[in-house]
Amino acid sequence: MRPSGGHAADVVVVGSGPAGCVMARRLAEAGRDVVLLEAGAERATTRAGVLDIGPGSRVVTRYRAEPGNAVRGDGRPGRADLELPRGRTLGGSGAVNGGYCTPARPSDLARWGADWPRRYAVGLARATERLRPRLAPAGPVAARVAAAFPGRMSAIAQARRDGRRVTAFDAWDPAGAGVRVVTGSAVRELVWAGGRPGGRCAGVVLDDDDEIAAREVILCAGTIGTALLLLASGIGPETGHPVGQSTQEHPEVLLDLPTDRVRGEAGAGRGDPLVPPPLLTHVARLTLPGPKGPVEIEVRPYSVPMHRVIPGLESQPHRIGVALMNPVGRGRIRGGSTADSGPHVVLADDPLDAAALEHAAGAVADGLGIPDGAPRPDPIRSTSQHLAGSARIGEVVDDSGRVLGCEGLRVADASVFPTLPRCGPYLSVLAVAEDLAARVVHRDSW
Repeated sequence: MRPSGGHAADVVVVGSGPAGCVMARRLAEAGRDVVLLEAGAERATTRAGVLDIGPGSRVVTRYRAEPGNAVRGDGRPGRADLELPRGRTLGGSGAVNGGYCTPARPSDLARWGADWPRRYAVGLARATERLRPRLAPAGPVAARVAAAFPGRMSAIAQARRDGRRVTAFDAWDPAGAGVRVVTGSAVRELVWAGGRPGGRCAGVVLDDDDEIAAREVILCAGTIGTALLLLASGIGPETGHPVGQSTQEHPEVLLDLPTDRVRGEAGAGRGDPLVPPPLLTHVARLTLPGPKGPVEIEVRPYSVPMHRVIPGLESQPHRIGVALMNPVGRGRIRGGSTADSGPHVVLADDPLDAAALEHAAGAVADGLGIPDGAPRPDPIRSTSQHLAGSARIGEVVDDSGRVLGCEGLRVADASVFPTLPRCGPYLSVLAVAEDLAARVVHRDSW
């Protein structure tokens, strides 16, 4: 479906990822006329366990990230450029990621503000009722990690059912609530009443120059996409909005498992390659001493090598992930005309984070009995792909998601997180979107 010139709606939701599907559904249920815009035109594979982000994927936008200005303790550059694939399909990144569903901890939410533990709990209940994520049994690699770190292993749920991935687009079914879902419609910029950025937002302009007028525009394009759209529309430092300046992630190192142990324990190469098991069913959470306080680590016993779940990826060793869950560094997102015009994301490269992750990787390798001679990547060369905070509450938006100083414009995705929870953000995006949708419907006047 393509909108015609002069099309209008009560609400335009930009992005059909987790937050966008929640917002569109809830507002339509409340009687709003809602248009949900998705830049992508194709559907990702629905096979559970498959991450449709490999070379040649037509359902992702690939952003490039570069390191910050910090260097490692030995003076070498901290991190090579990385690729950040983001979902460009119905369901957004939730249609192509690992589907890892873990709620934020109460102590994470307390840092957001006194009312957030309650708000999050209500939103989480609504989200889990819809998504219904499920646990899976631990495989041999997870069992090995559990034995190495007794009492530290936790099961994590996956959004899958009957061998198929369940996305937010499936679970919230916005079209079923009367939302007009428009695919192949990338938004180029926002429309401002009177032409002045920072006043009243009156709609959006698509890449093909079509315009859609709206009483309210809600940005759910993801941490990168939302920031880029705000910047392209004149909302940034020049209007007093530090868009993109507080972006966080969970840096990760991938430790190679010795080949003999992979063959003996992980069963690499066995089973039906068309039906991969869940990539991650359990994680071990460790707290280690650090130079400025405790270092919180998540050990991820990936069940199979990455090439088993990412189509088109060259054969890789079987690896275990070690991620820093309480980083202190902040990255930034900067504007540009296209995803190919240069690195849009500058990842945080704080020396304390680098040292903490390097120490943690060594401690985990020792605990697992991985010998010093085994290949170990640079411990700050990878990322969990968990980005958040590019339009933080209190800096860019208020606690209802309204862009400060603007009318008719909100943000409702991971961009608004004041801090990144010590877990994957997927379930938190859904919970926060449920809360913000309720505030639009029940509390805020039009």
